[in-house]
Amino acid sequence: MRPRRRHHALALAALAASAGIAGCSRWPSEGPSAARQDVRRAEGQPSAAPPSPAASGGFVAGGPQPAAAPQGTPPQARPLLLLTDPAVLAELEAAGLDFGSVLTGAPRAPAALSALSRTAELASIARVLADDLRQVQRADPRSGTTIARHAHRLFDERWLSAEGARFELIGVVNRMDRRPFHASACGETRLVYRLAYAAKTAGGAAGAPAAMPAPAATSRLPMTASFELLAPAGDALSCRRLAQAWSRAAELSGPALARWLTSSDGPLARPATDRANLARLVVNLQSVRWPSTVRPDLGGHAEYVLRAFRWDARAGRYAPLALENTPDVARLSRDRAQRERLRAWLSAPENLARLDNGTALLPEEFLATKALSATPHGLARRANRPFRVLFEPRDFAGLDFGRLSRVRSPEGLLRRLDQMTCPGCHQSGSVAGFHLLGQEPPGRVHDALFTVESAHLAGDLPRRRAVVEAIARGAAPDYEVPYPERGDGTRGGYGARCGLGDPSFADWGCGEGLVCSAYDAPLEDRATVGVCLPATPEVGDPCQVGAVVAHADPHRDRASPPQEGACPLAAVCNTSPVGFPGGMCTGSCVGLPEEGVCGAIAVLDPFNRCLARGTVFTECLSRHVTPAGLRRCSGEAPCREDYVCARTSSGEGACIPPYFLFQLRVDGHAVP
Repeated sequence: MRPRRRHHALALAALAASAGIAGCSRWPSEGPSAARQDVRRAEGQPSAAPPSPAASGGFVAGGPQPAAAPQGTPPQARPLLLLTDPAVLAELEAAGLDFGSVLTGAPRAPAALSALSRTAELASIARVLADDLRQVQRADPRSGTTIARHAHRLFDERWLSAEGARFELIGVVNRMDRRPFHASACGETRLVYRLAYAAKTAGGAAGAPAAMPAPAATSRLPMTASFELLAPAGDALSCRRLAQAWSRAAELSGPALARWLTSSDGPLARPATDRANLARLVVNLQSVRWPSTVRPDLGGHAEYVLRAFRWDARAGRYAPLALENTPDVARLSRDRAQRERLRAWLSAPENLARLDNGTALLPEEFLATKALSATPHGLARRANRPFRVLFEPRDFAGLDFGRLSRVRSPEGLLRRLDQMTCPGCHQSGSVAGFHLLGQEPPGRVHDALFTVESAHLAGDLPRRRAVVEAIARGAAPDYEVPYPERGDGTRGGYGARCGLGDPSFADWGCGEGLVCSAYDAPLEDRATVGVCLPATPEVGDPCQVGAVVAHADPHRDRASPPQEGACPLAAVCNTSPVGFPGGMCTGSCVGLPEEGVCGAIAVLDPFNRCLARGTVFTECLSRHVTPAGLRRCSGEAPCREDYVCARTSSGEGACIPPYFLFQLRVDGHAVP
């Protein structure tokens, strides 16, 4: 007899005293872990073995070294592509790359948002975002900022001026592969920041003796801000020198790396990071989250506001800027003539060729200044596919796809177009709508991610590395970009996207023991792209098979009545209504198979009631969880979409729904 289904929802990171799980930008979105400076093991932080250079796309400090070059060939250093080492990032902030200084262009700008919010720069951005949040609230009377009073939890705009809140640098990204998009620059350098806070807890302050300081509540929030800086001087010699400078950086670590990057010869030297070189500042903000108790069929619902800003020196403020390759759906839907002009532009042979190789730029007349992305279920949601809202496959039925290498059908063209938009890219192989979330502090297991870069990001690193290496040699790079959800020539591992019959995706097969499933594909699109899953269900696999009934308004999306699938013997199906999109097979911690790891599941109702009382998140975890067998994950073995790889108390990774991590949800954080 199969064990009775348990009404649990996986909680976050790990139990304090027992085994547990810790716990547009332009496209492609920011940040992989390629050529990454990663000294977690040296710092004592629990970590799996670092990925090999072949998997990560670049040199990994302290990890396996690049293979020796053939005899007689000069050695070629692998370039630094992504820097996520917190110690080096802290050194860079101290050297003038803190958020406030880059934002305002003034040295020693305040770090705390309580002070920085009084500057014209941050105030101009905060006003736009606050208006976006108020629009959500006006359209949705059930939305608000508290768990106890509101079914739909809204981002609290007070965080943008809160005491103890700041934007911390979580990544430096080498995007020389973006050179085709900038005629006078060597691509881009991106500085990625994430909203974080540290505040005294009310309970601790009240209960502690006067001489004892109140405990600090610390967390990150689901909001990133990224400065996309033009790498200046786009001539061939300057670009070659810059590529060689990134290669030199990969040979260093710690303070020496920070000093080199900001030295006169380094890629982060002034004026390279001056505001004058800013192409745009992009923001990704989780605006509202509906728990699974409110959206049981989808396993919950969350929306993200995507914005871009430019510095207007004359006005002395940041102003909204058009989002790259992201059409204004509302305006184009009303204006048939403009929609037809867009269809004609997309159908032109020269533009089709650029769309095929991933280097097209839509004219600004068609673009939006704000977009929304929605989770879960990625590209099954029409909100994440603006071109699929505007057009049907029949609108491109007469085109000749014979000379193209990737786009070979109308459905393939629409999927390609959608993944070049901000929402489409942020929902293609991402981590809860993000591509980079920042390394965790050493030893942290509560509310901690094990893998902080998305599968898309990690998969794109080898391509980016090849571009920078070619520039460094003085060779002609290959700037073509594959679909963000699956790189060219990559194997169809667990959770990878795969083809269901459409010619554009005929090469997307699955590895041994895996089959291509359309378990959550939309009803009208069941023959395009699916996901590679085991032929025989295992721990962590979906156990509810039901198509998404998609709508242009994400609030009207639904999941068709699911067919509950089988789980392994002695495992149970945790379903969408308790927070597991598509369901997830969960087993016992005893006798786990190789793909399993022991984690923890929060008991849903008492856990949520604990949060609603304002209790510290980690305390609710320690009271209302039970051990459970979950799917093991790592940078080389990612979770399926709609799940994140969280850190367990043993230092391993386990797949859980993203909103069981406190840092990935807007609700439950007490504003300082």
